[in-house]
Amino acid sequence: MILRELRELAGMKQEALGELAGVTRQTIAAWERGERQPSMQQVVKLCQILHVPIDVMLGTGNVTEPVLLFRADATETLSPALKSLLTRKAYDYAEIEKLAGVLPNLPVSRPLDAFDQHIVEQVANEVRDWLGVEDAPLGDVLSLLETKGLKIFLHQLPDTVSGFSAYTEEVGGVIFVNSNHRTERQYFTALHELSHLIFHRREYQTPTSMHPKTGRTDPREQAANHLAGAVILPRNIVEAELHPYRNRWLPYSLLADIKIRYSVSMRTILVRAAQLDIISSRQSFQQIAKLNDKYGKVNEAVDLKPPGSLRRLDRLVYQALIQEKITTSKAAEVLGEPVRTVRNELTKWLSEDPS
Repeated sequence: MILRELRELAGMKQEALGELAGVTRQTIAAWERGERQPSMQQVVKLCQILHVPIDVMLGTGNVTEPVLLFRADATETLSPALKSLLTRKAYDYAEIEKLAGVLPNLPVSRPLDAFDQHIVEQVANEVRDWLGVEDAPLGDVLSLLETKGLKIFLHQLPDTVSGFSAYTEEVGGVIFVNSNHRTERQYFTALHELSHLIFHRREYQTPTSMHPKTGRTDPREQAANHLAGAVILPRNIVEAELHPYRNRWLPYSLLADIKIRYSVSMRTILVRAAQLDIISSRQSFQQIAKLNDKYGKVNEAVDLKPPGSLRRLDRLVYQALIQEKITTSKAAEVLGEPVRTVRNELTKWLSEDPS
């Protein structure tokens, strides 16, 4: 029985599990050490509490596992318990599909051994066509991918792991995403793993231990990161949103507004702006560094108006103010706001510009 691993995956302490199971912490500890064995009735109770099938708890599952490919260098997090649990989830999903008469699905494979920005941008456009979104914001990326027949699972994973993917011809494509991460990060992760399913599917046929060590400079990770960003923010959207700021410091308020409307991290916006020569790579690095200093390397708190309340008119007015095409009094008149309010808001837009 793999009780300890399953309990830790659920983020539960021995005391809490014991209280729910009606036994002491010492009893849970003894079960985990193998010194004592729970009754079958107690095993069933534990499975109900931890939301796992009984064959996974007992280690008696005999399903053929899909070969999993982890992103980056997180392969060591694939414990036997986690692999067994998530494999079971994928096959249960596939069984429900079969009962409903629905066929599993996989994106078209486009093998890519080396990172080629031109090819990745082209495939990103093809992916948007496949998703049927044209030039619109993607919206709920996870639901959108599910409408294309991919299996998407939100599951609690170690914080250092954003997600991973798997497939077999029988099950189709499966993407696991860390349920603890922020929404925009979950969306990016799902598209990152979709990229692996498109570009690197041949590698899913080999054990993860035989994959070369990955990292930021790995061309596979570069391709997956680039495609995810290009699907969320294609070239025409980036140029339409940012062309007035070409070679200028991108205001924090502008980044936050785009983040809200496109469900994308501000860091991704800055990376895409550099990729498409709106700003220099050096400036992108500098602005990301400022975000890291302000919020840390993961979080991106946005203390602006609620989503949708920053109107297109607001964006255009402050854009014109930054470019000195209109006066503050004119902006106040157009927006129907006091001059002081406009000046305060403009300060937010310019507050991080080193010039």
